[in-house]
Amino acid sequence: MLDVQNLSKSIDKKPFLSELTFQVAAGESLILLGRNGAGKTLLLNILATLVEPTSGSIFISGIDAFSNLKQVRPQIGYIPVAFEGYPELSAVDYLNFFAAAYKLEKQERIAAIDAVLELMDVQHLRDIKIETFSTGERQRLLFAKTFLHEPDLWLLDEPLTPLDPRGQIEMIELFGELQAMGKTLVIATNRIEDVHKLCDITSDVSSKTNLLGILNDGKFAVFRTISQLQQEIKEKNKTENLKPNWLAELYLEVTKS
Repeated sequence: MLDVQNLSKSIDKKPFLSELTFQVAAGESLILLGRNGAGKTLLLNILATLVEPTSGSIFISGIDAFSNLKQVRPQIGYIPVAFEGYPELSAVDYLNFFAAAYKLEKQERIAAIDAVLELMDVQHLRDIKIETFSTGERQRLLFAKTFLHEPDLWLLDEPLTPLDPRGQIEMIELFGELQAMGKTLVIATNRIEDVHKLCDITSDVSSKTNLLGILNDGKFAVFRTISQLQQEIKEKNKTENLKPNWLAELYLEVTKS
């Protein structure tokens, strides 16, 4: 579904991303792990077609993204790390604005807005101004907005950070449902504990459909499925059991100077 070839990005002649090539199939998720400034958000912005790469190509459903923006952008749902803009609007007005932008007909908009408000459990906020929302409520509204046009590619920047424990559990369940629907997810985080939660590394089934990409110095220090990584570490250490902190140890090893 997502095919990235030789992607590089330099800003003021300084390289930030270098020759990235990877694929993420429908129904798979890619977790991008890296320190602050590793290039995760920049990569998401490029995948969302908001920033042009210096070189390389992105194909979404086989279509060259930057040569066919009008065709591919409806397939993309981007949820940034922070909610920005429109604080004076109510939730329903905010969703109506985007539903109109997505060219949904009036009756279709009403039904779609009601459905996404219920899906994200924010019906009680429909007539409340966004400026009064908590961080978690704003995050839920962002997801509701993204569901309006049913994208095939979901790009999520630190999606668990604004949420309380219950919200995180519900969001992770939602990600699983999206994958079951054949959606492709690319999720950026700088927290190893989030990788454990997102990938459910204790589940053999889940780990086979979750890719982990560790970004370091603009390149992938690691790009594997969780199950592949687990097997490689077992073989390397000649053991049947993994240490509870195996992922932290791997991260430190591949990102050391």
